[in-house]
Amino acid sequence: MFRVQVWDDDANHYVDVMLSFDQWGAAGFRHAQLGDTSAEYDDPGAAWRDAVDLQERFGDAIVTLFDTSTGERHFDERSLPEVGADAIEASAAPEIWTDDWIIQRAVRIRAASAGGDVYEPWPGYTHPMTRDQAVKALEECEERWPEHEFRAHRLRLEEKVAADAIDRARRSVRSRKYD
Repeated sequence: MFRVQVWDDDANHYVDVMLSFDQWGAAGFRHAQLGDTSAEYDDPGAAWRDAVDLQERFGDAIVTLFDTSTGERHFDERSLPEVGADAIEASAAPEIWTDDWIIQRAVRIRAASAGGDVYEPWPGYTHPMTRDQAVKALEECEERWPEHEFRAHRLRLEEKVAADAIDRARRSVRSRKYD
């Protein structure tokens, strides 16, 4: 079973969605609410078709397929199992994620009861680095820009995947501009 999910920036995770359709395919989505039947498919091809429709219509959305039987997320159809394929044949070697860190600057300092502090990636320090590199970069940032507050932030899997998808989308937009 596959679910179409969309990244929710406010919640900082993927959410199940309900889809709306027109004559050309999936035309819109909204967050699935308690009691809703989310967009679920037995056929990964049909699920991917609707996910691609959403991605094309909502270029800033990060759309994924969540395989409920394995717990894997699929961001392109190359990693989807084929219908009727043996699970061993269909599964690719899992991608290994290492500990990656980036430097962020405090945008707004708030009390924990008000939702906590808000940080944004600091330009020039957004490429993933090791913990040791992040400590050195943090010291450099604090020395160069003492008027700002910084932190070294360990990227979670969802953030890494979202950042990768955003980078791919930006590259595709840039390449379309020059065609």
